[in-house]
Amino acid sequence: MANVAGGSITPFFTIWTEPRATIRRIVETDPTRNVIALAAVGPAINALAGQWSKAITNTGNLSVLWPLWVAVTVAIHAALGVVGLYIGAVILRWSGGLIGGVASRVEVRAAMAWSQIPGIAFEIVLLIAVLTGVPMPQPMGSALPHIDPAFYKVLVIEVVLGLWGGIVGLYCLAEVQRFSAWRAFCSTLIPALIAMIILGVVVFVAYAIIGHH
Repeated sequence: MANVAGGSITPFFTIWTEPRATIRRIVETDPTRNVIALAAVGPAINALAGQWSKAITNTGNLSVLWPLWVAVTVAIHAALGVVGLYIGAVILRWSGGLIGGVASRVEVRAAMAWSQIPGIAFEIVLLIAVLTGVPMPQPMGSALPHIDPAFYKVLVIEVVLGLWGGIVGLYCLAEVQRFSAWRAFCSTLIPALIAMIILGVVVFVAYAIIGHH
């Protein structure tokens, strides 16, 4: 597989079917390649799709400042995507290290960012769907969101690409950590389990304090 991590667009395709080989070549040549952009673009497109959907259903009440608001919203979501990448890399490097992982934070960030490509593909599909008139689910107060029948096809695509992206992510993380995909899966569960335990303790303490008043 020539030029996987070179200047071509090859990795954007090979990451779908050969995640281990692709991410290995990337981290061996330039582990920072496109990492920030990949972390930012998915949330940015999602924010753009959401704002566009609201505009389509509420055209009569759009402010003249709406384009500026959209730009600010997209920029904020993009920044949050990058922040989330850095925080997630710290957590997954730590949890992976507990079970024998050897990746650096830079390598974990590369694995996380490049494995977002299936998710980015879905965000592009979502944006196209919104631009062609497919309404996004709208919140209904305390009730479940209303889902237009036309949106169910988009949901199917989301499930497929979500599963695909999850598998790609595990293999990418496993490769940089130099262990199996099952260990990679376990390394993602460790932070969640710790968070649940901490939350449980906080709730228990809160109820105990409230119960004594």
